[in-house]
Amino acid sequence: MKKFKAAMVNSSLYRRAYIICAFMCNITLVQLIAYAALAILFLWGVFLLVYREVKHRTILKTRYSFWLVLFLAAGFITALIHFNPNILYDLHNLIMLLHAAICFFIFYGIHTEKNLNFRRELYSIASFIVCCTTVLGIFGLACLVAGIQFEIWGIKFIVFENRFCGMYCNPNQLGFSAVVAIFCSHMLLKKDFITISGRERVSNIWLGSCIALNAISLLLCDSNGAALLMVGYAIFFLIYKMFGSERKLSFKQILTKSVSSLLAGVVIVMSLFFVRGVVQKGFVQLMMSTESIVVIEGDLSIQEEGIITLTHENKNIDSGRLKLWQQAGEMFLKDPVMGVGKGNIYDYGKTMFPKGIKFSANFGMFAPIMTDFHNGYITILVCSGAIGFLLFLIFGLKLFKHLCVHVFRDDSLKESSLPCMFAFLCSYLVYAFIEEALMFNVWFMVVFFWLILGYASCFLEQYEPDDPDNPRMIKGHPFRRTII
Repeated sequence: MKKFKAAMVNSSLYRRAYIICAFMCNITLVQLIAYAALAILFLWGVFLLVYREVKHRTILKTRYSFWLVLFLAAGFITALIHFNPNILYDLHNLIMLLHAAICFFIFYGIHTEKNLNFRRELYSIASFIVCCTTVLGIFGLACLVAGIQFEIWGIKFIVFENRFCGMYCNPNQLGFSAVVAIFCSHMLLKKDFITISGRERVSNIWLGSCIALNAISLLLCDSNGAALLMVGYAIFFLIYKMFGSERKLSFKQILTKSVSSLLAGVVIVMSLFFVRGVVQKGFVQLMMSTESIVVIEGDLSIQEEGIITLTHENKNIDSGRLKLWQQAGEMFLKDPVMGVGKGNIYDYGKTMFPKGIKFSANFGMFAPIMTDFHNGYITILVCSGAIGFLLFLIFGLKLFKHLCVHVFRDDSLKESSLPCMFAFLCSYLVYAFIEEALMFNVWFMVVFFWLILGYASCFLEQYEPDDPDNPRMIKGHPFRRTII
């Protein structure tokens, strides 16, 4: 019983369990089981949130928590203003606010936990992702080369809509997972990260295999969003390499390095699309001499398939997002100050637009939960209004200002994982312009963003410790200046 109680209040164990479970939600064969487990973990998270606040005053200790608390308070007021007779929509609003609080104070709030070796925790998560994606990549690519496709209970495997998806639910989830695996492999190559974490160094051969397999999977899944995330990661890490080791720069040096970074970025983008085309054509040639095998509810049968080109044709270059964002603009005008709340998007969409929110019909019975605007910033603006968006923006700008100061202040961090985190977070913020990737979703990508933001904030705690000689007070309790 003592071990069970200790596990229930173990935030590190919770984060590892939650992020692994969220990752498994991307895998088709275990998706339903993973979502059921995720619901249980959500309840555990709510308990842990209350326990940490009562026991350790976590909220007061969290960096810039003043703005996060105001954001949650504004969201609660929004839910009250737009109270819906259908209790399910109100429940959705409450769950999203609680999930946001878990992201804020358990995942991002890692830095409040004293004596925690966060590198050790990150090592275990990164190792799992590297191992899992590599194994899935080997199996998926082997099936693709052999011309094998599965269909079980109407769910397609290996190839979906002429795009490589392997064992993942869709190609976009495969693409994001591949980029995360490459990012994790990059961190595991850092000497300081391994040394301070106290864990054994992962084999370079294994990490190289992971990077190669996931790079191929990324190219074959034809996900432009994931490609943008990967390109952004490379460019922002290049910017760090250009400017991170210099203490003082002349105007000429800044100009030269900036132009070099721009040109390098153009080369990276062009190279990615060129290599993607070559790899896709190469795999198509490998598959042309094989037959496609389809598994239908457990029975094997041979089926003639059309030619697989591993490219995805869109009628619109924006994949329908412009229409979606136009609808978001109209819904924003419904309540531009406080927003409409995440739980009301689907219901209001049915009222305001003849066919509802674009793409919502594709989700069937899950439409009230899944409907989104495929833009993290627009989603926050519509759901939380101008006030909520401004509060979230202030928090983000304050945090990233301090993060940039520490990343670029000396070159002693070059063998640590912080530059990798910085590059990933910056790239993710660009990625959020075309995906539902910042808030009000329980997807793996959202939780992973807040997790990495939390690990990055642990570095800030090392560089900016509390000032014991000059604490501020709230109702008799000391808290840090960085609360605001």
